[in-house]
Amino acid sequence: MQPVDLAAFLAFLAGLAIVVLFGLQAWYDRRDVLLSDHRRLNSAFSCIRCNVTYVRPRRREEAVCPHCGWNNVRLKF
Repeated sequence: MQPVDLAAFLAFLAGLAIVVLFGLQAWYDRRDVLLSDHRRLNSAFSCIRCNVTYVRPRRREEAVCPHCGWNNVRLKF
């Protein structure tokens, strides 16, 4: 067996740990992008005029009530 300097060995382990952490970050970022379903990103609204609760696709700040036509702001939880 060849002797290995302790500093070189620790530098190798630190580099390997950094590569593994970046690899895991890239893996989970890619997985999150593939799993995010843009159809689930709905905004909920409650009409202040007729008290109807409804949803609209995408992130919207305002939407027209399908029942009475009143413009409402989205519900914030």
